[in-house]
Amino acid sequence: MRIEKIYFKSIDNLNLIGLLHTPEKNEKAKTVVISVHGITSNCLKYRDDVLAKMYTDIGVAYFAFNNRGHDIINTYDKITDDDMHFYGSGAENIYESYYDIKSAILYMQRMGYNNIILQGHSMGCTKVVYSYNEFIENCEDTILDCIKGVVLLSLVDVPELVKQILGKDYKRVIGYLQLLRKKGKGDDLIILDKSTPPIKPNTILNYVEDNKKIDVANFGDRRTAFKQLNNIKVPLFMRWGNIKELILQEPQEIVEILNEKIKNKSKDISYIKGANHNYVGKEEELGKEICDWYNREVKEK
Repeated sequence: MRIEKIYFKSIDNLNLIGLLHTPEKNEKAKTVVISVHGITSNCLKYRDDVLAKMYTDIGVAYFAFNNRGHDIINTYDKITDDDMHFYGSGAENIYESYYDIKSAILYMQRMGYNNIILQGHSMGCTKVVYSYNEFIENCEDTILDCIKGVVLLSLVDVPELVKQILGKDYKRVIGYLQLLRKKGKGDDLIILDKSTPPIKPNTILNYVEDNKKIDVANFGDRRTAFKQLNNIKVPLFMRWGNIKELILQEPQEIVEILNEKIKNKSKDISYIKGANHNYVGKEEELGKEICDWYNREVKEK
């Protein structure tokens, strides 16, 4: 496996970076996986190393990149702006993930990859599903036509997760953040308490208000039609762990619900016993299941 560091610009002029893993064999891979990490994470993970090795062994390239929500607080210089802008999971606007994912796809297309698999983990799943639906809404057929599969690992119910994290303080904290937004301080970095890192009020409020486009995993409501997930017409792979997952329901229940509600004929929805949210110790099992799905549902015959 060869690894190349890739520098590229987002369509709104941010400098981004990623690692492109390619097969050792001389022939050029036609398919690339674009890996979208979750909250506070980045492209430097052991799980990515394992998955990259397993993908490249079957002739598929693997591109893991840092989107603007990587780690906690980061700064980027915009190409057309001398001012410093704060990003990172504590300061991101989740709706801007569309710019990063689209930019990664366009860059991979320019490199000659005609087949794209979008892969997300945790909050990265939400970003992938949201961006995919934006491509549909914006009639971006040249992008949609190249997406041959979607992999969602440990998709979480974002609004519900925020409620669980804040617990009994949910209404008080959200009320305080709403007040800051009204005062024009929605994009100021604040510290809620000594145990939490800096965060923008708008970052949290985006998860719980005006969140129709990102509320894609309302597992707790049996009436949910999972419209955004059902808009994915290409082969779909979904997995969870059953230990320390960031979901309120048992994974068996979620798998049952989604297998009933998701109409995709090339879906593979299940969970891995003994895996946690990050699949620690289960990376190879996860990779094998993904590669089996790829060979069965996605690979050009």
